Amino acid sequence: MSSKLPDTNHVSAFLKGIFLLLIIVTMGISGLIALDEGFTRFAAPFVDGQAAEKIVAKVERVRTDPTMENMRQVGNEMAGLSAMSSVDRYANSKLIEQGIHYAKMSTTNQVLMLVHVLLGSFCMLLGGFQFWPAFRKKYMKVHRIFGAIYIVTVPISVVTSLLYLANTAPHYIYAHLVAWIALWIFGALSLVSIFMAIKALRAKRIYEHQGWMALSFGSLMVAPILRWDWALLAAIFPNIDQDTLNLVTMGMMLPQCLLIAYGLVLVNRQYARPMKQRKPHAFAVKSLQIFNQILPALYALSAVALLAQSFYFINGGLAGLSFSAGLSTMRLIHSEQQALAVVGSAKWLLVLGTGLALPLGLFTLKGLLNTTEAISPQTKRMGVLTAVLTLLGGLLSIGIGCQMGLLPHKQLFSGGTMYIIDGGVLVLFALFYLAASYKQQVALMKESLVFMLCTLPFMAIYFLTLYVMQFMPLPADYLAVGQGYVIPVGFSMALFFLAIFYVIFGQATREHN
Repeated sequence: MSSKLPDTNHVSAFLKGIFLLLIIVTMGISGLIALDEGFTRFAAPFVDGQAAEKIVAKVERVRTDPTMENMRQVGNEMAGLSAMSSVDRYANSKLIEQGIHYAKMSTTNQVLMLVHVLLGSFCMLLGGFQFWPAFRKKYMKVHRIFGAIYIVTVPISVVTSLLYLANTAPHYIYAHLVAWIALWIFGALSLVSIFMAIKALRAKRIYEHQGWMALSFGSLMVAPILRWDWALLAAIFPNIDQDTLNLVTMGMMLPQCLLIAYGLVLVNRQYARPMKQRKPHAFAVKSLQIFNQILPALYALSAVALLAQSFYFINGGLAGLSFSAGLSTMRLIHSEQQALAVVGSAKWLLVLGTGLALPLGLFTLKGLLNTTEAISPQTKRMGVLTAVLTLLGGLLSIGIGCQMGLLPHKQLFSGGTMYIIDGGVLVLFALFYLAASYKQQVALMKESLVFMLCTLPFMAIYFLTLYVMQFMPLPADYLAVGQGYVIPVGFSMALFFLAIFYVIFGQATREHN
C-alpha cells in the first residue's frame, strides 16, 4: 500500500539541515584529529626509537603537574578533551595510559593501527557529504569520487582494526571486554554493509544502496561518537569519573550509532513529489512469509519476555539475584534497589505496559504488513493502544533510570543507562507512531512499530543475558569495574539491528528514498 506523505514543512527541512550539519562538522573535526593522531602518536614509533620512553615521561609529568601545556605534550586529542572539562579528569584516568600501550605494542599492531587511523580519517572527513541531498544533486561527480574513495578505504581500515583486535587481548583496550565486543560487532557490520551497498548499486537499487551506506557510516562512527560522548557528558555530569563515564557511553553506543544511521536515511527521503512504485526486494517478500509463519512462536516469546521481566522485579532487581554480586558493584545494586523502592508499584506499570504492548504490536504489525487495502479499524485501534502502552512503559523506565542516575547528584546513568536510553527510545518511536497514525502515513507506521517491537523486550533480554554472564569466566578486574553488568546492558538493544534492516528493505525507503 502506498502512503502519500506531503512534506512541505519548513521546520522539518530545517531540522534535517541541522542534523546533517552536525554530522558533517563533528565527523570532520574527528577526521582532522584522527589525521593528527595518525601522523604524531601512531607514527612516532617508526620515526623515534625512544617514543615509548617519551610518552611514559609525558604521562608522568601531566599526572604530577596537571596543566594544559603538559597535556598538549601527551597529544592534541587528550588536550581537546581536557579543554571541554578539566586536565585532572583525564590525567587521573586510564585513558591516558592508552598512549603508552600504543607506543609499546608490537610492530605489527603499530602498522595495523597506523593504517586504520589514517584511512579511517578519510571516511570521517568525506562520509557526511555523501548523505547531503543538495550536495549530491549539484556535485554528482564529486559524490561518486568520494564514494569510490570511501568504498576503497573503509574495508582496509576496518580489516586492519579487526586484525588488531584479533591480535590484542581485551584488557589492553580501554573499557576492556565491552569495547572489544562492540568493536568486533560494528566492524563486521560495516564490512557487510559496504558489500551489500555495492551489490545494491550494481542492481540499480539506489535506495537500498543508500540505506546500506548509512548503516556502514553509522557503524564507523563508533570511535568518534565515543569521544564526543566523553566530552559532552563530562561537561554535563562532572561528578562522574572518566573511567565510569566510559562504561556509560559503551551502554549508549549501540542505539546511538544505529539511530544516526536511521537519521541519515530519513533526511534523504522525499515526500513532496510522487515516487516510483518499486517492487519489494525478494528478501523482503521472503521475510514477510517467515514472519507470518513464526508469529505464533513470537507470541510465545512475548509471554516469556513478560515472565522474565516480572521475575526480575518480583525479586527486587539485582538485589534479589544471588549471582548479581559477582557481576556488578554493590553500589550499583543498592542504587537500583533504592530506585525501585522509590517508584514502588509503578514499576509494575512498566511491566504491564511493555509486556502487553509486545503481543499487541505483533498483531498490529501483521495487520499492517499483510494488507494492500485500507487499514482495518481494529488494526488502527490496536496500533494506537500499542503506542500508548509503549509510551507509558518508556516514561516509567526513564523514571527508574533518573532515580538511579540523575538524582540527586547527577551521577548520570551509573546503573541507570539502560533504563533511560532504552526508555527514551520507546518514547521516541511511540510518539513517532502516533504522529504517523494521525497523518495516515502507513509506511512510517510500520517502520516505527518495528522499532518499538525491537526495543520492548529490552528488560527481558538484559535479564537473560545477565543470567548467562554468571557462567562466563570473566577476570576479577573486569567484574570489579562492572563489566559483567555493562555487557547485558549493551545486549538489551540487540534486536535494534533488525529494525535497521527493516528500514533498508521496508516500504518507506523503497517508495521515498
